[in-house]
Amino acid sequence: MFDWIPLLFSIILLSLDGFVIAFIFGLKKIRVKLTALMVIAIFTSFIMLFALFFGHVLGEVIPTRGLTVFSGMLLIGIGVYQLISDPPIYRPSFLFQLAIIINIDGLAYGIQAGMNGRGYSFAIFVGIFIFFALVLGIIQGQTLKNPLIVNHLSILPGLIFILLGLSKIIF
Repeated sequence: MFDWIPLLFSIILLSLDGFVIAFIFGLKKIRVKLTALMVIAIFTSFIMLFALFFGHVLGEVIPTRGLTVFSGMLLIGIGVYQLISDPPIYRPSFLFQLAIIINIDGLAYGIQAGMNGRGYSFAIFVGIFIFFALVLGIIQGQTLKNPLIVNHLSILPGLIFILLGLSKIIF
C-alpha cells in the first residue's frame, strides 16, 4: 500500500546533494545555464540506470541478508565520503565535476537499489528530481544570505546516508 513512500524518500535523499551544491552556487551568485542543469539531470538518470542494472545482476548472485548488510555498508561509506570530502565545486569550470560528485552516491545507491529489485523507472524519477533540486537550490541560494545555513545543509545528506546504512545493518 505504501510502496511509494520509500521510493519518494530515496529520490529526495539522492536529490539533496544536488540541492546543497546548487544552493552554494546560488549563494556565490554563480550563473548556471538551464541546459547545463538538464545535462546533469540526464547524466544522473543514465548513471542510475547503469547502477540499477549492475545491482540487478549482483542481486541474482548474492544472498538476501548479504545484500542488506552490503547495502548498509555502501550507504555508510557514501555518508562518510560526503562528510569528509570538500571538493572545490563552487567555480563554474567545475560543472563536469559537479555531475560526477552528485552521482558518486547515486551510483552506489543505484547498485544497492538494483540489488533490492528497484525498477528501472527509478532512474527517470531521480533525474527529474535532481533537475528540480538543482534549480530550487540555486534559487534558494540566491535569496538566502546566511552562510551558517550552508554549513548545516552540507552535512545533512552524509548523516542521513550513515543513519540509513546503520538501520539496514542493525534492523
